[in-house]
Order: sequence, then C-alpha cells, then structure tokens
Amino acid sequence: MYNFSSTDSVSTVACGVFEGLVKAQTLVEKNPYLGGYEPDAYLINVPIRCACPDLKQHSKGVNYLVTYPIMEGDHTDLIARKFGKPEKLIWDANKLEPYDAIFPQTTLLVPTKDFPDVNWKIGSVPKNSSSPKAVIPLKKVVPGGTEKWNSHVFLGAGVCLALVTMVVACAVSIKIRRKVHPGSFQPLSARSSVSHKVSPDFLDGVSKLKHLLINYSLEEIRTATEEFNEASIISTNMYRGRIGGSYVAVEQMDYEEAARNVIDILTKINHLNIVRLEGLCHGSKPYLVFEFAENGSLWNCLSNIESDTQLTWARRLQIAFDLASALHYLHHSTSPAFVHHNINSRNVFITIDWRAKISGFSLAKPVTNGENKPDDLTNGQVSLKMDVFSFGIVLLELVSAKEVIAGGKILKDSVNFLLDRELVGSSQFLEKLREFMDPVLEGDYPFGDAICLTLLAKSCIEDDPDHRPTMNDILIALSRIV
Repeated sequence: MYNFSSTDSVSTVACGVFEGLVKAQTLVEKNPYLGGYEPDAYLINVPIRCACPDLKQHSKGVNYLVTYPIMEGDHTDLIARKFGKPEKLIWDANKLEPYDAIFPQTTLLVPTKDFPDVNWKIGSVPKNSSSPKAVIPLKKVVPGGTEKWNSHVFLGAGVCLALVTMVVACAVSIKIRRKVHPGSFQPLSARSSVSHKVSPDFLDGVSKLKHLLINYSLEEIRTATEEFNEASIISTNMYRGRIGGSYVAVEQMDYEEAARNVIDILTKINHLNIVRLEGLCHGSKPYLVFEFAENGSLWNCLSNIESDTQLTWARRLQIAFDLASALHYLHHSTSPAFVHHNINSRNVFITIDWRAKISGFSLAKPVTNGENKPDDLTNGQVSLKMDVFSFGIVLLELVSAKEVIAGGKILKDSVNFLLDRELVGSSQFLEKLREFMDPVLEGDYPFGDAICLTLLAKSCIEDDPDHRPTMNDILIALSRIV
C-alpha cells in the first residue's frame, strides 16, 4: 500500500518512489479509481513482484530472491555480472531459456546467498558475451542496380530531415529561453561577467556540469530575493526567490569548497525526497539555487502554531517515511554511500503537499571502505550511524514538537519512561506518552503507532552506535506503520 496524495502521479510513484519495481500502467490497472474525485490522500495498491526461495533453491544455498527492475540495455548476462552470480541461476529462477528476451520496465528475480551487493559500475558487454546479438538482414545489392541509387536518395533525405529538425529545435529553444530568462539575451556588457569573477578552481569544479545547471548572475540573485530581504528568509542562509515566474530557494554558501561539495553530490544522485539543485551563482560568496518547498522547513512548521495544526498524524508519518527513504537511498543505493552529517529539522523541507525533502549537504561525505563503523566524534570517523542518531532526534521532534536543546540530550532523556518496566502497560505509562506527544494533535493518533514510533526513535539514539538500527531496518519498520 502507498499513501497517494493529490499531487502525485502514477509515473512519479512508479519511477520515483518505487524506482521501477512497478509499472505505471499496472498501478492504473490495480487502482481503477485513480483520476476520479478523491480526498487529498488515500491508499493505493502497489503490486510488487516478490518471492521466497523454494526448497530446491534453499538446498543450493539460495537465501534471498531479489526483485530487480530491468533497465534499458540490460540483459541477463549483464545483470548476472552486476550481482556476481552465474547467469544460469537467473534463468532457472525466472524459467527463462538462454536466448529469451527481457524487456525494460519489467522485473527479474535474482537468487543470492548473502545480502545482495550490486556493482552498478558494470555496464559494458564483454566480447565473449553469450547474449544474442542484434542482426540486421541485408539485401543483396547488384552493382549498378537501382538499390544503390535509392540508398543515396534515402541518405540525402535523411540528412536534410535531420538538419531541418535541428533548426526547428534551436528556434523553439531560443524562444523559450527568451521568455523564461530574458536577461540571458542582453549584451554581455549589460550582464555581470562571470568569467572575470569566478575563481579558476571553482570553474574547474563545475565545468563538466554546465549543461545540467543554470549559471545565474549576482544581479539575477539579488533581484530574485529582493536584495536578500529579511522577509525572504526561510532558513539559515537560505532565501526565497522568484526567477522566471517560479519560486526557488537560494542558499548562500560560506565558501567555495562547501559549494563544490554540494554540487558534486547533488549532480550525481536523484531521489524524490532530496532537494533538486537547479543552478548556481558566484559572487563574493557562492550561491546555490534549489527547488522551492512551499511549507518551509520542518522546524518552521513545528514552531508555527498555524502550520503545526495542519501536521496531522498521517502527515507526520509520511514525513518520517520520506526522510527515512532519502537517508536509506544515501546509505544503501548510491556508490559510494554518503553520510549527510547534518540531519536536523531545519534541513528537512516540506512541500505544498506535505512531503519531505532533505537539504543541507555542505557537510556530507562519501563513505569509503572501512569507514562504515561506529562513530567516534573525537577521532572524526565517518559513520552511517551518525545519520541514524540525527534521524532519531528529528523523529522525536516530529511527534512531540519539542525544541532540540543541548544537542538533543533533553529530548533524549524525556523518553526514558519507554524502557521503565514498572510503567509499561500501566495507565501512568499512557499518561507520560500523552504528555510527551504534541498537544496540538489532541490525542488524534493510534496509541500503538505512537508507541512504536517513539520506541523506534529511542533505538536510533542509543549511546552505543552498534545498538542503533540501520536505515534499512528503519525503513522496514516504518513501512509497517505507514
């Protein structure tokens, strides 16, 4: 089941949320009421193919059957090499013959002995690949015959058509650019020159990304934020701006290295619950331009009584799930994995449909081999469990609306009653839970879910990092609550 909101589409749910594990067409078929008059959010059926190893597979050491979404260009040999498994193992699990075709946007079962480890760097087909090769049948051409003349005619027509298409595309592109960014067609003297202001190191770091990001002038940023008006502030060093008729979030970075770090990470990853980087600007300090989240930061929502009353229990559960989904993606689905290192309610932004997106990647770091171990802040080690601790603190904020003070210690101590054996199951336990929960909710939440969520948060903030769950464990637990 998935909590489908009014601003969702079947394609974003199929491709963005479930990452190709289900087709958009299948969602429509299984949920015929989609598209009709419905409330702001409702549950839909999401049929995902899954299976458990049978006795025969167990006897061969198979412990997992991983559902793999087939992508463009995939074939069974390539998938087998990504998982480091024999190709025949995949054939047998899916009842395929050696030369059967597989199609993108469908799924395959991949048998594994241990927890799956996918090597996404493998993408080329070896020379001795056993996969069938595409063969184009050629007609026998008689020298001097009409086929030779026809081939020249078709070739010439094709080239002409391609040229015409390119000209039309360029004209349309220029017309759109004039409307959206009229300043980009002003004389160079009328615009602030970037080349003489940007340091060579900074340009070198983003030179490969110029086709992905829009390069704004400082004047455009000043105009967008109304000269960095105080009324435009939405978080620390972050302003609301308006460019080309659309709102954006403009973040002032303290130094170029931090800006390069954010650019390097956000142009390599893509997730529905991570803010999208749209552009950059270099002035006395770099500025980064992000997509805009209409409801501001989670901290603002919890601090503002008007916004807090709109944070229903269902919305808080969805926000928790979105945040966990984003961190799970960073920890388990990217290569290398990343530690965000700065998860807090000020870096979690809420969209107009109350979905969460994480920001604040200036301190994020890749996790190399050997670094995924318990954190030791005094030695500066990088650990995924740092993010788990921060997630636990945000989760406690989300259900209680209590402010984090002294690094979360007060908030952490306030849930010690959860482990008091003398209180568990008593009316006093429920009373302490009510006192901890956000009073704005007025008790409109299932007590079982509230207990599960607070216990999950408590496990995330254990002093010993080894006792904290992984984001994979957390996502599984939340999926059962949401």
